[in-house]
Amino acid sequence: MDVDLEHNGDVVAVVLRGDVDAAVTAELRQQLDDQLADGRQNFVVDLSDVAFMDSSGLATLVQLFKRVRIGHGDVRLCGLQPNVRRLFELIRLDRVFAMFPDRAAAYASFPVSDGR
Repeated sequence: MDVDLEHNGDVVAVVLRGDVDAAVTAELRQQLDDQLADGRQNFVVDLSDVAFMDSSGLATLVQLFKRVRIGHGDVRLCGLQPNVRRLFELIRLDRVFAMFPDRAAAYASFPVSDGR
Protein backbone atom coordinates (compact mmCIF):
# COMPACT_ATOMS: atom_id res chain seq x y z
CA MET A 1 0.00 0.00 0.00
CA ASP A 2 1.14 3.52 -0.79
CA VAL A 3 -0.18 6.59 1.02
CA ASP A 4 -0.04 10.09 -0.43
CA LEU A 5 -1.25 13.12 1.51
CA GLU A 6 -2.58 16.18 -0.27
CA HIS A 7 -3.64 19.36 1.53
CA ASN A 8 -6.50 21.37 0.08
CA GLY A 9 -7.25 24.24 2.45
CA ASP A 10 -8.47 22.76 5.73
CA VAL A 11 -8.96 19.30 4.21
CA VAL A 12 -6.38 16.51 3.96
CA ALA A 13 -6.77 14.00 1.16
CA VAL A 14 -5.43 10.59 2.07
CA VAL A 15 -4.86 8.83 -1.24
CA LEU A 16 -4.43 5.08 -0.80
CA ARG A 17 -3.06 2.71 -3.44
CA GLY A 18 -2.96 -1.07 -3.10
CA ASP A 19 -4.45 -3.44 -0.56
CA VAL A 20 -5.36 -2.04 2.85
CA ASP A 21 -4.86 -4.93 5.23
CA ALA A 22 -3.28 -5.83 8.55
CA ALA A 23 0.21 -5.69 7.05
CA VAL A 24 -0.04 -1.96 6.33
CA THR A 25 -2.54 -0.42 8.75
CA ALA A 26 0.08 0.43 11.37
CA GLU A 27 1.82 2.69 8.83
CA LEU A 28 -1.49 4.24 7.81
CA ARG A 29 -2.47 4.86 11.44
CA GLN A 30 0.86 6.59 12.10
CA GLN A 31 0.39 8.93 9.14
CA LEU A 32 -3.14 9.75 10.25
CA ASP A 33 -1.95 10.32 13.84
CA ASP A 34 0.67 12.76 12.52
CA GLN A 35 -2.03 14.74 10.69
CA LEU A 36 -4.26 14.79 13.77
CA ALA A 37 -1.32 15.96 15.90
CA ASP A 38 -0.90 18.85 13.44
CA GLY A 39 -4.50 19.87 14.14
CA ARG A 40 -6.06 18.50 10.97
CA GLN A 41 -9.72 17.57 11.44
CA ASN A 42 -11.21 17.14 7.96
CA PHE A 43 -10.22 14.23 5.73
CA VAL A 44 -11.06 12.85 2.31
CA VAL A 45 -9.95 9.25 1.94
CA ASP A 46 -9.53 8.39 -1.74
CA LEU A 47 -9.98 4.67 -2.30
CA SER A 48 -9.95 4.77 -6.11
CA ASP A 49 -6.90 2.49 -6.29
CA VAL A 50 -7.88 0.12 -3.48
CA ALA A 51 -9.28 -3.22 -4.65
CA PHE A 52 -9.15 -4.95 -1.25
CA MET A 53 -9.64 -3.84 2.34
CA ASP A 54 -9.84 -6.09 5.38
CA SER A 55 -11.28 -5.50 8.84
CA SER A 56 -8.10 -3.78 10.07
CA GLY A 57 -8.42 -1.21 7.29
CA LEU A 58 -12.07 -0.65 8.16
CA ALA A 59 -11.17 -0.32 11.85
CA THR A 60 -8.52 2.28 11.02
CA LEU A 61 -11.04 4.41 9.12
CA VAL A 62 -13.67 4.06 11.86
CA GLN A 63 -11.07 5.06 14.45
CA LEU A 64 -10.16 8.14 12.40
CA PHE A 65 -13.86 9.01 12.06
CA LYS A 66 -14.42 8.77 15.82
CA ARG A 67 -11.37 10.88 16.62
CA VAL A 68 -12.20 13.72 14.23
CA ARG A 69 -15.88 13.83 15.14
CA ILE A 70 -14.87 14.68 18.71
CA GLY A 71 -13.19 17.80 17.32
CA HIS A 72 -16.14 18.54 15.01
CA GLY A 73 -14.27 17.37 11.92
CA ASP A 74 -15.35 14.78 9.40
CA VAL A 75 -14.15 12.02 7.11
CA ARG A 76 -15.46 11.63 3.57
CA LEU A 77 -14.71 8.66 1.32
CA CYS A 78 -14.44 8.72 -2.44
CA GLY A 79 -13.76 6.48 -5.40
CA LEU A 80 -14.79 3.21 -3.77
CA GLN A 81 -14.34 0.22 -6.06
CA PRO A 82 -17.35 -2.15 -6.22
CA ASN A 83 -15.82 -4.81 -3.92
CA VAL A 84 -14.82 -2.24 -1.31
CA ARG A 85 -18.19 -0.48 -1.54
CA ARG A 86 -19.98 -3.80 -0.98
CA LEU A 87 -17.91 -4.37 2.14
CA PHE A 88 -18.94 -0.97 3.54
CA GLU A 89 -22.58 -1.69 2.67
CA LEU A 90 -22.47 -5.19 4.16
CA ILE A 91 -21.47 -3.91 7.59
CA ARG A 92 -23.54 -0.76 7.15
CA LEU A 93 -20.65 1.67 7.26
CA ASP A 94 -22.21 3.32 4.21
CA ARG A 95 -24.60 4.83 6.77
CA VAL A 96 -21.70 6.27 8.76
CA PHE A 97 -19.40 7.63 6.06
CA ALA A 98 -20.44 10.07 3.37
CA MET A 99 -19.31 8.60 0.04
CA PHE A 100 -18.57 10.47 -3.16
CA PRO A 101 -17.63 9.43 -6.69
CA ASP A 102 -14.39 11.41 -6.74
CA ARG A 103 -12.11 13.66 -4.73
CA ALA A 104 -13.49 16.89 -6.21
CA ALA A 105 -17.03 16.04 -5.08
CA ALA A 106 -15.79 15.05 -1.63
CA TYR A 107 -13.86 18.34 -1.27
CA ALA A 108 -16.90 20.31 -2.39
CA SER A 109 -19.03 18.68 0.33
CA PHE A 110 -17.10 20.45 3.10
CA PRO A 111 -18.33 23.91 4.11
CA VAL A 112 -16.13 26.73 2.89
CA SER A 113 -14.05 28.13 5.76
CA ASP A 114 -14.10 31.91 6.24
CA GLY A 115 -10.80 31.80 8.12
CA ARG A 116 -12.21 32.30 11.62
